[in-house]
Amino acid sequence: MKQVGIILNPSAKINSKRTAAVESKLGGIFGGRALLRTTKNQLEIAGVMDEFHGQGVKLLLISGGDGTICSVISTYLSLFGEEDLPVILPLMGGTINMIGSDAGLRESQFAICRKLNDKLVRGAPVGVIERGLIRVQDSKRAEPYYGFSWIDGFLYRFLIDYYKQGAGIQVASMMTIKTILTLLSNGKRGPFENIDSTVYTDGEKLPHDGHVLMIASSLKKFVFGFDIFAEAAVPGESFNMVYVRESYIRKERHKLPLGLYMSLKSDKQGNFVNRAVRSLRVERNSGYIIDGEIFSGDDPRDILIEAGPKVRIFSFRGEKQMEL
Repeated sequence: MKQVGIILNPSAKINSKRTAAVESKLGGIFGGRALLRTTKNQLEIAGVMDEFHGQGVKLLLISGGDGTICSVISTYLSLFGEEDLPVILPLMGGTINMIGSDAGLRESQFAICRKLNDKLVRGAPVGVIERGLIRVQDSKRAEPYYGFSWIDGFLYRFLIDYYKQGAGIQVASMMTIKTILTLLSNGKRGPFENIDSTVYTDGEKLPHDGHVLMIASSLKKFVFGFDIFAEAAVPGESFNMVYVRESYIRKERHKLPLGLYMSLKSDKQGNFVNRAVRSLRVERNSGYIIDGEIFSGDDPRDILIEAGPKVRIFSFRGEKQMEL
């Protein structure tokens, strides 16, 4: 039986150029207390999850970005259902690391692992925060997918263009500047055009068809640690959603920077919705992101998002303490 399982994505940003060195260093920190496995695809992830489950792993360290975490959790739930999910520790190694940021894990993966190992050696309890997963059911996919955040609209198109242009800090900076200038100029074309869709929250249709941006998330902190959500979600029961139409951006664009810090409330016309919900249905979706992983397709699909099971995430500033 092993207390700790480490799954490492060699394609993740922090691991891609020195995978062997990262493996050696992480393995050396925990010694014989941990199982460490490298995975390159979904099939390999399934094999590792089966091994970890059989070994009774209680603490699952994931070295990669949010997309890797999403794939690992979805595979685990597909194999074993919602029973006894291990505590998740995101080792922030990817392009997008909102999950680790929400847990306050801002140090290097080696520094985090050394501190964790010290706790385990001393038999000290570990801190955790609880977040609910979201369950995403796509009419074009056979099985649901699980994650912490779902995004479509403007940010989906932004990320598609980001990767097409080669990715990296310089590309991101240029695209961000261009987007801000488009927003300030109130241009009639560009990234802020409505996408044709029909949206239902908790079974009730929103009053308009089409939106520029939609977010569903169970995280408290979103993108760079901003608190954009106006209501508190209950882990395992509800999640937050933000729905934005073009008309709202055109009219209220001066409020948007403030909304990153003070979480703007829904407007009465339904052009901007920011609230906690139990379910979200989107008809005629044309592509989306789950925790940094892009899901695209040629044909529109219907998406149903519901509150999923609770997950405990390791955090040094944990809201709760638990024994492993």
